[in-house]
Amino acid sequence: MPKRSLWLTKRFCAGLLLAGSVAGCKTAVQCCTGSFLSRSMTPADVSFIEDNAPTVSTDSDSARDLAAADNSELSGSRLPDTLPTNNDGRRENESAVSLISRQRSYQSDPPADSAESAASSQSGTQQRFRIPSELPGADAAPLQMPALDAGMSADERRSLVESLFPNIDSAQDSLAPDGQQRMTLASLQQMALDNSPVIRQAAADVEQARGRAVQAGLYPNPTIGYEGDTLGTARTAGYNGLFFTQEFITADKLTLAQSAAMMETRATEAELRKARITLATRVRRGYFKTLVAQEQVKFNRAIARLSEEVYQAQIDLVSGGEAAPYEPLQLRVFAVQARNNVVQAQNHLESVWRQLAATLGMPHLDRHIVAGSVQLQIPEIDYQQAAAVLLARHTDLAAARSRISSASCNLRLQQVTPIPNVTLYGAFQHDDTTPLNDYSTNVQLSMPVPVFNKNQGNIASAHGQLVRANNDLSGAQNDLMSSLAEIHARRSSALVIADSYQSDLLPDQVRVYRGVYERFRLDGESIDFSQLVVAQQTLAQVVTSYLQALNDLWDATVDLAEIMQVDDMVTMDGLVSRGE
Repeated sequence: MPKRSLWLTKRFCAGLLLAGSVAGCKTAVQCCTGSFLSRSMTPADVSFIEDNAPTVSTDSDSARDLAAADNSELSGSRLPDTLPTNNDGRRENESAVSLISRQRSYQSDPPADSAESAASSQSGTQQRFRIPSELPGADAAPLQMPALDAGMSADERRSLVESLFPNIDSAQDSLAPDGQQRMTLASLQQMALDNSPVIRQAAADVEQARGRAVQAGLYPNPTIGYEGDTLGTARTAGYNGLFFTQEFITADKLTLAQSAAMMETRATEAELRKARITLATRVRRGYFKTLVAQEQVKFNRAIARLSEEVYQAQIDLVSGGEAAPYEPLQLRVFAVQARNNVVQAQNHLESVWRQLAATLGMPHLDRHIVAGSVQLQIPEIDYQQAAAVLLARHTDLAAARSRISSASCNLRLQQVTPIPNVTLYGAFQHDDTTPLNDYSTNVQLSMPVPVFNKNQGNIASAHGQLVRANNDLSGAQNDLMSSLAEIHARRSSALVIADSYQSDLLPDQVRVYRGVYERFRLDGESIDFSQLVVAQQTLAQVVTSYLQALNDLWDATVDLAEIMQVDDMVTMDGLVSRGE
């Protein structure tokens, strides 16, 4: 008899010996409950106990005699001085014996319809925890354990048991070939700068603003032309000659206009730098997503290998008679799920690479392996230092200050616009109206008189523009400081969480899983199979959570580098040293 079945039989028989008393009946109930409902119970165990169980008398006198006869065989056992009444003894004994009937009802076929269920419920033979037929997989055939001959060798038993449990197909390896060049973050950023249309658009905007600034400071051109006057007078040619006009700009208006345009140019240059930083941020985020995705494929493959190894090891325990047949199936579910996670991780890796290639401006670029490690040591950054760097160099603030200067120059320009410009007119003509054949010269000097139009509307508009520009600066500062506070807190939390996974959670969970499985393999009687299941699920969840923690950490680090607008993300442009 297998070791486990013998152990169960001893516990059941010991309970039956004490079944003549209240205490003995309770002991039998506890024994049977612990035996039949434990993880080690198999259909073979149930049939053995049912076939060999003695008939328990429902008469209290017979039970008392049976207990007295067997009392000498129980080391240290005594019967109670007071025995239960006939009715109490019958109810107690019936509860012990009914365990076998309930176990048989659990193993029996389910009722055909609700009417039969109601009838069987009244008779006490209703099957509990019936799988609803609506669930996918409910039509799966029951697991039938083949007959194992004691004379079979271990290999023969293994081969026979393996026929019950199909193999698990491995996920195909979708990693890029080893011969391909590994892409670094610096090379990816340079490729993006060379190919991104966003940078070319921003550079074109800067050239456009520079052209406007140059144009705003240019002096107006003079006007030169032919002028004929009093033509045909006294049948003569009249006055014929040349003229020119020139407007002279007063009150330094050209300088003010050019200064306002130059401030707009500086704001546009700040926008160009921001576009480069935004592009670098997108490349960095795509780079670390790809890096994390590569690690996810690697980790999921490791979990899949481990799950399949445990599944195969559990099959060995079944072939040796040390585990129930359903236990490998539960582990096979986890192994298939782990395989599916590998497929999902590979497709995710392909997706994030394509997104990264599109960011580079090369959407059809073949996938490469990105070089680097997601487990770099990242130092903490003081919030006050980060805030000082942000306020000193952020392009949003630089652009806002430039627009304040531009609005100030424009307001001054509108205020001096009513001061009239002077227009000079001159003409040099030949006089054909007299026989003297003389030359004449005409000169005019004119200017508008600001009586009605004193440029009041433009002055008011420029003043409002200046007020808005000043408030835009304050709003930009508030928004940036608010974002910095959120990013810094998120990054600080991510640092602690990622470090806790590396130093505590992952090592501890690996130790737990290793210990649970070794204890289950060596002494399956003292540990429930569900603990092994929970340990394996928890290990997979911890690994997945660790990858998510790394992804959150690098996201926060990239966001911090973006808002601080640094070129070196690791040292934050010297704010921290690489050795920290």
